[in-house]
Amino acid sequence: MDRLHGFPQPFPDESLYSLAVRYHRLLSNDSYRRTSHELFGVYSRTCGSILPCCLGALSQRLASAYSVEQLIDRFTLLPLYEPFLNDTKSRAARIAMAGDDGTGLKMSLGITASGFLKHASFRYCERCVEEDIQHCGSTYWHRIHQATGTCICPLHGEVLCGTTFPNGADWRCMLFPAEVAGSPVMQVPCRPAAGELSEMQLWGLEHPAAVRNLLVGDFLWHRLDEMGFLKAGRVRLQTLKSFLTPRLLCSPRGNEFQELNCSWEWVLGVVRPRRTVVQPLKFYFLCWLLEAGLEHLKSFLPQADIYGGEATEGSNTGVPAEESEIEARRQAFSSSKNVKCHEKPGYQWLYRHDREWLTQYVSAHPFIRRMTGLVDWAARDEALARNLLIARDQILFTQGKPQKVTRAALNRRVAHSQDFLRMPDKFPISTLLMSDMLESDHDHQVRKVRWAVRQYLLPERSALSVVYRFAGIRLSHVTEEEVLDILSVAKELRLTSGSP
Repeated sequence: MDRLHGFPQPFPDESLYSLAVRYHRLLSNDSYRRTSHELFGVYSRTCGSILPCCLGALSQRLASAYSVEQLIDRFTLLPLYEPFLNDTKSRAARIAMAGDDGTGLKMSLGITASGFLKHASFRYCERCVEEDIQHCGSTYWHRIHQATGTCICPLHGEVLCGTTFPNGADWRCMLFPAEVAGSPVMQVPCRPAAGELSEMQLWGLEHPAAVRNLLVGDFLWHRLDEMGFLKAGRVRLQTLKSFLTPRLLCSPRGNEFQELNCSWEWVLGVVRPRRTVVQPLKFYFLCWLLEAGLEHLKSFLPQADIYGGEATEGSNTGVPAEESEIEARRQAFSSSKNVKCHEKPGYQWLYRHDREWLTQYVSAHPFIRRMTGLVDWAARDEALARNLLIARDQILFTQGKPQKVTRAALNRRVAHSQDFLRMPDKFPISTLLMSDMLESDHDHQVRKVRWAVRQYLLPERSALSVVYRFAGIRLSHVTEEEVLDILSVAKELRLTSGSP
């Protein structure tokens, strides 16, 4: 196997694709195909990926100056994803990147299913370009800039630019950042939020072991507990939804966040994943939604099992908390409106760090379950009966075409209608009264005919079809004699009153 006699010296946080571009320019190769065969021994279609393959062949061509593990850890984004993988998936990913076949790698890591790939682009920071030329003599592609959800440079706080390759080409043009026109990947609003996320992702990329400790220690569950979103080991969904909804509206405007800010339900999949790989962006974005910044991630020490309500035996590290923090925790705990002490925010923290004060507080504020008075069903039955009579009169004297007195129409106009329907044995008077008040089809049509005769001044010789049409009757439940009687009575009333 041919050895490489000229390979660029890596710059800080440089991606493998950037090294390939610099090698391509250094040797003045005429095509990416030639560069790929020199570096990897094959025509690799993953060199421009955040998870490139063929690294085993590259390591051998470099005379083991860099092992496969070093190439992966220093020049790819796998360290950003690895804390969220189990050992099996992690080993499989590294084996795939060492070999020459990366088919299904992004799918196995959940990247394809996340929907983030369609928003991917080669990104750069204009400030970084200027400083790289000044200090390194050349610009290069920074690894963290290519991470999903990184819209702000974590070093300079500037909005990144997405590269558009000329003439519809792709990364095989082997270009440096800013050699072609780029456009901002997000609007100016929400820059602080996007900046915090970029800083957290950079820290996660550089400290995968610390991120693993966050996941093993259930950082998100501890955070939910501190903010009062847990009750008896379960998430208080409605309370959490009410808190997250306005926060999502203030989320960054980058394209990747369109997959997240339209709903909050993905949060549950991050808090308690079920055999799925959590995407780093979702984890850090949820940290921001829960008002946890980079300092919270760095200072987290898993010390308690929040499911059982007590600190885990032997979990106390012996590091005393500062007096100012203890006083702030006490104040937040005391001012909480929750009646039960173990549901107040910070209960577990105080249990670990200030148990004596917590014990005294709980003793002085015992939870007493209040017994509600028994319901006077007889009085409620009488009140409901009166309301039913009022509702019946409202229906009968409603202006316009007569409405039928039905069970549903009555229930819509009275209080405790649900109790009445579910517990009819508690309302014997009302049940009997309603049975008597319900109107039959015949009685309802008689009222409709009388209304139509009065409303439209129908003469005594009107055809039945005319009466039925004005009354809105399709299937008749009244007899011809009843209709003629109503017409006759209406005529006598008009003669008596002197109406035409």
